[in-house]
Amino acid sequence: MRIFCKRNGFIALASMLSLAVYAGDNLPPVTAVPGVNESVQQERIIQGTVLEEGTREPLIGVNVVVKGTTIGTTTDVEGKYSIRIPSDNAVLVFSYIGQRTEEHSVKGLRSLDVVMKSDATMLSEVVVYTGYMTQRKADLTGSVAMAGSDDLKKNASANAMKSLQGKLAGVHITTNGGNPAEGTTIQIRGLSSLSGGVKPLIVLDGMPTENLNFRDINASDIESIQVLKDAASASIYGARASGGVILVQTKKGKEGKTSIEYNGSVSINTVLNKPQLMNAEQYGRAAFQAQAYDERVYGSAMALPPAYEYTWHRDNNGMAVLDGLKTAEFLNADKTVRGANTDWMKEIYQTAISTNHQLTISNGTEKSKSLFSLGYYDNQGTQKYTFFRQYSIRANTEYSLIKNHLKVGENLAVSYLQYRDQNETRWAMVNPPAAPVYDENGGWAGAAGFDDFSNPVRLLTMNKDNVNNYVKIIGNIFLDLNIWKGISARTQFGVDYGNAYNRAVDGVWSETGGRNSNGENYVGSYQSHPLSYVWTNTLSYTLSTGKHSLDVVLGTEATRYVQEGFSARREGIYLEDRDFAHLGVTTGTKYQLGSSADEYTYFSLFGKANYVYNGKYLFSATVRRDGSSLFGANNRYATFPAFSAGWRIKDEAFMEDITFLSDLKLRASWGSNGSVQGLPRGYTTTPFTTDYFGTSYPIQGNETGPLYSGYSRTWIGNPDLKWETTTQTDLAVDFGFLNQRITGSLGYYYKKTKDILVQTPYIAVMGEGGEPWINGASMNNQGIEFEVSLRNAPGAAFQYTISANIGTYKTKLVELPTNVINKYPGDGIRDFVIGRSPNVFYGLVADGIFKTQEEVDRHAEQPGKAIGRIRYKDLDGDGVVNELTDRTYIGTTDPDFFGGLTFDFKYRNFDLNLFFQGVFGNQVNNIWKQESDFWSISGSVPSGKNHSTRLLKAWSFDNPNSDIPAMTNTTVNNEQRLSTYYIEDGSYLKLRNIELGYTFPSKITDKMMMKNLRVYASARNVFTLKKFWGADQYTSFDPEMPDYGYLTPFTMTFGLNVTF
Repeated sequence: MRIFCKRNGFIALASMLSLAVYAGDNLPPVTAVPGVNESVQQERIIQGTVLEEGTREPLIGVNVVVKGTTIGTTTDVEGKYSIRIPSDNAVLVFSYIGQRTEEHSVKGLRSLDVVMKSDATMLSEVVVYTGYMTQRKADLTGSVAMAGSDDLKKNASANAMKSLQGKLAGVHITTNGGNPAEGTTIQIRGLSSLSGGVKPLIVLDGMPTENLNFRDINASDIESIQVLKDAASASIYGARASGGVILVQTKKGKEGKTSIEYNGSVSINTVLNKPQLMNAEQYGRAAFQAQAYDERVYGSAMALPPAYEYTWHRDNNGMAVLDGLKTAEFLNADKTVRGANTDWMKEIYQTAISTNHQLTISNGTEKSKSLFSLGYYDNQGTQKYTFFRQYSIRANTEYSLIKNHLKVGENLAVSYLQYRDQNETRWAMVNPPAAPVYDENGGWAGAAGFDDFSNPVRLLTMNKDNVNNYVKIIGNIFLDLNIWKGISARTQFGVDYGNAYNRAVDGVWSETGGRNSNGENYVGSYQSHPLSYVWTNTLSYTLSTGKHSLDVVLGTEATRYVQEGFSARREGIYLEDRDFAHLGVTTGTKYQLGSSADEYTYFSLFGKANYVYNGKYLFSATVRRDGSSLFGANNRYATFPAFSAGWRIKDEAFMEDITFLSDLKLRASWGSNGSVQGLPRGYTTTPFTTDYFGTSYPIQGNETGPLYSGYSRTWIGNPDLKWETTTQTDLAVDFGFLNQRITGSLGYYYKKTKDILVQTPYIAVMGEGGEPWINGASMNNQGIEFEVSLRNAPGAAFQYTISANIGTYKTKLVELPTNVINKYPGDGIRDFVIGRSPNVFYGLVADGIFKTQEEVDRHAEQPGKAIGRIRYKDLDGDGVVNELTDRTYIGTTDPDFFGGLTFDFKYRNFDLNLFFQGVFGNQVNNIWKQESDFWSISGSVPSGKNHSTRLLKAWSFDNPNSDIPAMTNTTVNNEQRLSTYYIEDGSYLKLRNIELGYTFPSKITDKMMMKNLRVYASARNVFTLKKFWGADQYTSFDPEMPDYGYLTPFTMTFGLNVTF
């Protein structure tokens, strides 16, 4: 699937560079000079048309170059070209991606038509980086997903992986909604550990990183991303590769004239898909309805909220009937908090503007190449005073010395991030609408007359200057030495340094009629300094002779990671001014101290060999031996091997007559990887920590005064712990039909992870911290990945490419120690999680609403049951509903499949891109339903929250057919318990991006001294389709974010790309 995306990208890039570098007909005529050979003076214009063999359709964007010169042009939309040749001896070179390069002499000619023959293998000639070495895409035997800079430009983001959500088969990317800090979670081929912390290893320009977030680096600097999904591909990285490996190559300088490229855009972000919340009048009616229900069903007295003035009466049956209501003029006795009708979502959300500016300068000669870039990205959040800013600078250079036998260079990037990712969605959702933002004196108002709420506008405003800062310096220097006849050596030293810091001033505050800070103010300070360095040395050998091709690499790698952190917070600032306030000037007695530290090392030996026989039989073998200080001496080292093979069937003689099949390759692989991620440090030993609040005893005889901190044991060490090991088997087929108009791949994988680390419980006599870590669990994971791409004839004026990918995974726990099984879903007696995914939901089965008293009386014993309440199934049939025997497995967050669909269209100078992304067959726990469907629920504080207008359709004696429980202030039915009432279908399909662009023709850009000029407009997060039918339909606003997350905005972007 990715092949044709790359093809179109190469075509566009080739056309752009051709227009930029070659002056074509605009070159000044060559002046005849006396004494010069006559043929030199025979300059003239050659014209012609370039067609595709078979279809006889014109080819657009073919490069036409006078061999040995920089004179060139490209064919237009009709396949025609016109070029001025300097002499009659000139030779024209015609090149086009996917076609065989043609060379033709023009001696004695004034016109030349060319028919280009297809070369289906051209698209497989792409060279990809696979870890410590490169390899032709045609020779790959592992499973590698690839994306280029063109993929990142569409749906552009500060976080490159957010741009690729849904575009890489088998790579499940989730985001944090509309939060401007743009965090992502990446999962490759499902789970491979129970720790929850196994993430893909990110390798930047050949350097494995320990602390890299994709938002730390400028996405516009990235040239390509390769995701190593199978063990055979990833095993070259050994102990850190069980979660997959992401290889990132940044842009480098290229040989040719200096190129200056500017990419800029401005975006307008606004949240359209908001929850519909009750206004003040609706809230008051709902509060009355809840009280009337409780009086009638539970016999409780009417206790209406004082924030409203009600008029009501009783009917002939003595039931309360509402006549009218209005918000009280004032909500507090001091008459400083006036009753209101506040739309809290409107108060905290705004239309925000984002800007992006990227400048790249590159040039190169045979001896040196360089690239320099500057970036500025300002993403204003749709919640007030939230934002993300990225300032970046990059310099990539390389120099060839000693007749190209020695190459030295560096790749260096510095980024400075500022962000505020505060999210007050929940407070805006639940604050009573009758409460105002400000009191009568202009101060902050609280929810007077209600429970303990916080004013979300105050929270955002008072923290607007408490900005998080992060400095990232990452880079490497390298030396390549071409030793002799295919033997080369490389040494590379890389450094990854981060500096996170924050100084927060929390001033004195008070919400009239509500909360306050008790007259206290604080200064908090936080710092963290992670540093890692990696030294890699490799020796490579390349042999290509006859039918044999061999590539071998041997290497060593040493990694060291150190992190130091400190945090403190102290009360007592007499001047709340950021220019003054810091820890050193605080005077209070209340304070908090914290710190963090981490340090570990890796040492590795590795080797890899790729062998190709006759261009169609492919073999690869990898081995890596890793050692880490994270494990005890008994199991400090581990070896991770891998093997793979491929067969290019299409190149066999017996396939020659099958003309509709242009490519067919089978591949298979097996390998193992390790993992130590996501686990606390020091679990091979028995650590102790101070716990001031948990272990403060008068151990020095002090019966009064301060209590000194004691020590608590964290866990019992286990020096015999060993690596978690994941083995993986892959089978796949790559295919191409109709001269590569249809390409794709279909693969199956099976993963087995053993020796998974789990923490066991302990008996009380062992004392606190008696939980040792052991290797005790195993899980299996299997899935299918499919990707396909369809394009039309390359010579057509209207071009299209349709690409799709689908990934699946099914995870099963196959082994758990008996003493830890109760930590996972199930009852530990009859229902065990073994054989299921650890991501399952376990709870009661909701069986509708009690709609008549007869239904209540006939049902099993269920404490709190009443008309209008949820009925739970008595699964074991013992006549009693209880959580021990009547819970079961009610869903899983694992999807049946996920993927994306991309449409690329091009007509003349216009281009259009549409991208859909979806997840299907998963269930979600709709946490927001606790607010949207329940007036009051046990354990959910504060009480008296606002709710969705959906609750107005709740069951009542006047609305007995509703499936939403009746509004009540009581919680005796315990409806907060996890049940199928909350588990809903989380499937969705989103139109993530639609972009329309126009590239100005060369006759215009040449006059403007530009090589390329493109303008575009795009819309992101255009619409969401979700399940809206059936008992498990999704009832909230966004199944991708079934809680109180930062709402995802609709974004309109206008931008331009210009190259000089």
